[in-house]
Amino acid sequence: MTTATRSSKYALGVVCCCLATLGWSLSGLFVRTAPELDGWAVNGYRAPATSLFLLIYLALRYRGEIWGHLWPRRQPHALLIAGAYFAAGSTLYVTALTKGTVASVSVLGATAPFFAALLAWLLMRERTSTVSLAATFIALIGVGVVVQAETSALATGWLAALISLGYAFCFAGQTVSLRKYRELEMIPGIVYGGLMVFAFITLFIGLPALPREQIGLLSLMALVQLALPLILFAIGAKHLPVVPAMLIALADVVLNPFWVWLAYGEQPPQGTLAGGALILAAIIGATLVESRRQRLSAEGRAS
Repeated sequence: MTTATRSSKYALGVVCCCLATLGWSLSGLFVRTAPELDGWAVNGYRAPATSLFLLIYLALRYRGEIWGHLWPRRQPHALLIAGAYFAAGSTLYVTALTKGTVASVSVLGATAPFFAALLAWLLMRERTSTVSLAATFIALIGVGVVVQAETSALATGWLAALISLGYAFCFAGQTVSLRKYRELEMIPGIVYGGLMVFAFITLFIGLPALPREQIGLLSLMALVQLALPLILFAIGAKHLPVVPAMLIALADVVLNPFWVWLAYGEQPPQGTLAGGALILAAIIGATLVESRRQRLSAEGRAS
């Protein structure tokens, strides 16, 4: 692969990860639209709908070759790893949203880049660039500012905090698995993850009967907030190192509470806004610097 091609793929990765984050940031908005539903009900319907939408995407993309991607001959365990991370992470995330404010859950979930950097080094020996590491630390300073201001961040107790941190770890693991097995089509792993969630909730929790309107809302959530972003992030994560991809996803810390505030008036404190601005500055700065470095490298080798 030429340097110019690598640079263009890096740019594609940035765009896909940004669009994916925009879709993910709608999670709080959807959950607040149906406050009477708990995390199990939300995920019990959202997860299988996500799997269905992803299967439709795979069928349209690969047609008769879909079976070779649903269970590849090489490293089929990679799909199960990604699916397990997704199943655990999505369940923990929605559960956390039903127990605390959107801002607090997003803030604690913002620890994911640290987990990602650690897992990327342990599993792939992938070193994080100095720029990305610096941006991560700056972003975490912003997280600290938000935590200080968001007095409700731990209001629901340490259990809620651990749920949010567990989601952050699972999201990091999912991202690392997408990167590590990037030669495979990893979307089927998410399909399996959604089916894992559905089977677990149906067998051990019980799936409540819901009105058509709520089923429609959760199906729309599955498509707009999960299926499409997952497709975009799976594409983007193949072309970006793990930590830059996670840094872009940190924009959820700002966007998720913003949509909820805009629609429902769930007002974040001023410190949340200040910390969010610091996080966004770190994300944008690191992305621009890395993109410029890729472009200059491509131009230098081409000349």
